[in-house]
Amino acid sequence: MNTPSTEVADPIVNLLSSLPDNRVAYSIKEVATMTGVSPRTILRRIADGSIPVVRSQGRTLIPKQASHPTV
Repeated sequence: MNTPSTEVADPIVNLLSSLPDNRVAYSIKEVATMTGVSPRTILRRIADGSIPVVRSQGRTLIPKQASHPTV
């Protein structure tokens, strides 16, 4: 089983952090559209821990300022 590195942030997380808007979080579909990958790819990255999420009221959101724990 592959374990994601906790030292280097995912490129998608880096992209979201650099966006110049006032949003706090994005939907899976929005992130997929912005990055040019499929929603399924985003879901796989969430499942392997590469992209952190917040679940609220039945929605899965990807926070703009996602922090990754370091070992």
